Amino acid sequence: MRRMSYYCVFALVVACSAQAVGEPEAYLSITIKPIFASLITRNDTDRVYSGQIRSMAGLAKFKNTYGIGIAADHIEFNKEMLIFGITDNITSRAFRFLIQEKIRVYTLDYAETGLKYRMKFPGKGKKHSYVQVFVMKRIEDISHIVIKDVVRNGLSKIYGGE
Repeated sequence: MRRMSYYCVFALVVACSAQAVGEPEAYLSITIKPIFASLITRNDTDRVYSGQIRSMAGLAKFKNTYGIGIAADHIEFNKEMLIFGITDNITSRAFRFLIQEKIRVYTLDYAETGLKYRMKFPGKGKKHSYVQVFVMKRIEDISHIVIKDVVRNGLSKIYGGE
């Protein structure tokens, strides 16, 4: 009987220790569709690396800020929104958008492409960056978009969320 008790306690300890304690929540993928990608030159003090565009007015402000042309007349901003990623590592590309639902963390995930560029010096006070814009189903509660494995302490900005 005593031996049976030891087996029961041992089985209980093993079962409890097999549960994940303190492990981070798994990421879930959110469907995004690329609509724009380009190399840009921007001020070297610009720390914006991600964000959202929630209206046509926000899109106009974004286009004006970075001097780019995005054909987005087909976007229905009441049902859809745009997210963007800007990286100074011009050889990497965003390839998926993730969420950790319990803690509501949104992440734009990047991967290295292996591409190589030969570029001229962008000029004093400037830097080369790569911008990508994606369309997705509208989500109201995104406060910040994290860039995974690329930049620390970057800013996430909302255009047209007034």
